[in-house]
Amino acid sequence: MQSPESHYENFLADKYSWMLGDLSVKEKDQLELFRSFEISPRANGVAWDLGAGSGIQSIPLEELGFQVLAIDFSEKLLSEIKTRKPNTNIRTKIADIRSRDLYQGVSPEILLCMGDTITHLESEKDWETTVSLWSSFLSPGSKLILGYRDLSYGKPGDKSIFVVRSEESRIFTCQLQFLENKVDITDIYHEKTDKGWTVTSSSYNKLILPIDDLIKTVSQNNFGLERKDEKNGMKFVLFEKL
Repeated sequence: MQSPESHYENFLADKYSWMLGDLSVKEKDQLELFRSFEISPRANGVAWDLGAGSGIQSIPLEELGFQVLAIDFSEKLLSEIKTRKPNTNIRTKIADIRSRDLYQGVSPEILLCMGDTITHLESEKDWETTVSLWSSFLSPGSKLILGYRDLSYGKPGDKSIFVVRSEESRIFTCQLQFLENKVDITDIYHEKTDKGWTVTSSSYNKLILPIDDLIKTVSQNNFGLERKDEKNGMKFVLFEKL
């Protein structure tokens, strides 16, 4: 079982953007979500995208007029932002979102953490500590936007497997095995070569964070819930720092 960082570095990063499908469609979806949440620059115009990956949230934020800092532990994924958008002004930073040293300087008016980044945290204590860091860092009136997949629907012992994406020469599947507070995730990649099909896989854990518990934890750290939404199995919540 690998850590999420090792899983991305050694297995997933070079497949991640392909796995997501048409990134322009993903970016359009995120732009529509931000507009439905009435997100636009109103203070210093700075937005931080935690767990930014290849930029499917960062790019729409820039389109809305924000000065964006994209933060991720994967250098490879962050490099794809400028590859796809050569003229972008998005800045990138390699960092762990749990690091206290990250939260220095001027508070952004938008702090975004989406794409299951929070479920990559190792424990509920990690999650609570990270929320506390956000609360200490953000100025009153700043917005916090979270997006993730709530995995609390499964019971310990449950298993499932599904195809994430498939083409003629490659198939990506994901297997879930539910534990008490976590889910064992095994990503499986089939690729057709001149010598036939090859199969590689890698496993890591995701944290189970029921949406009601998430809202309670964030609210207890001086945030007020403003909006929540759900689309394609993903939960989205908007908070304001009090």
